[in-house]
Amino acid sequence: MKQILALTYCFLISALSMGQSQLPEKEFYTEKKQNAIQKRANQMERLNSLLILKNDSLVFENYYNEFEKTGFSNVKSGSKSILNLLIGLAIENGYIKSIDQPIKDFLPHLFHDDLDSRKEEITIRHLMLMQSGLEPTSLSNYAPWVASDDWLQFALDQELEADPGTLYGYSTGDTHLLSAALSHAVGVPSDEFALKYLYEPMGITPGKWSKDPQGYNEGGNNIHLRPRDFAKIGVLVKNKGVFNGKQIISEEWIEESISFQTEPQGISRPFEILGYGYLWWLIEAAGYPTYCAIGFGGQYMMTIPDLDMIIVLTSRPKGSAPSSHFASIADLIENYIIKYSQPT
Repeated sequence: MKQILALTYCFLISALSMGQSQLPEKEFYTEKKQNAIQKRANQMERLNSLLILKNDSLVFENYYNEFEKTGFSNVKSGSKSILNLLIGLAIENGYIKSIDQPIKDFLPHLFHDDLDSRKEEITIRHLMLMQSGLEPTSLSNYAPWVASDDWLQFALDQELEADPGTLYGYSTGDTHLLSAALSHAVGVPSDEFALKYLYEPMGITPGKWSKDPQGYNEGGNNIHLRPRDFAKIGVLVKNKGVFNGKQIISEEWIEESISFQTEPQGISRPFEILGYGYLWWLIEAAGYPTYCAIGFGGQYMMTIPDLDMIIVLTSRPKGSAPSSHFASIADLIENYIIKYSQPT
């Protein structure tokens, strides 16, 4: 068994640059509880990393199945929640007028004469809420979409199933249109904008972020981050846009983004779904409301405000049966991490 990296005191904070909060004098998890969490995690053959933060301090950190601490995890659709931050930063820096600006302002070349005129009503807000009305390009339609020569045109050419703003339909095509709109708004690729306005101010060195055939970063997928850096994003959001004493993004944007905005439909998760914010999942774990970045195959960055806790969990996207892995994630989080955080 690998040595458990249960790090609980303030010397750790400087290593993570996560603020100045300190834990109580005693360790947050006793050795017995740490060992129980570790034993359960070791049973998960797809698990790559598990980090637990309490009061912005790292109280548990370990890596599994030959995944290295310095390795990059593909956070898959957790990328959508990061894209939310980039859109907020673009608005705050004057590149986008508001979330109600139509995407045609940024992507006019996609709007050919044969398009349903209602598509001109699609806004930044609609894409962040998965309410474009376009037939989704996720799930069964994902493979044909990414096999196409032009992902943006393919996404926008989908039939309108409803008027924009009236129907939720989870679609990575929506967030890909959002990334392209961002790139045109700011004048550089989305990854370059992210580096300047988000990652560098937070001391994050990102991995790759894949691109489509036209060179646009995938709006809702395939951002690679080290688990510790994924945790930093969680700290930023939990602290209302502040990181290391600096306001990176406005409190108002964060609060609106992680608040209930719509009821997602047709999505199955191992936790009860409470709603959807702007590219953030609102779910319940062991009776506690949370907001989360969630990615395919078991990528989680979950914040539990009532416990002042952040959980980062990354996995190999493929391997053992997904249903079994998701059940193990729910069991680990609810029956070990959260349960053992309660006073005894």
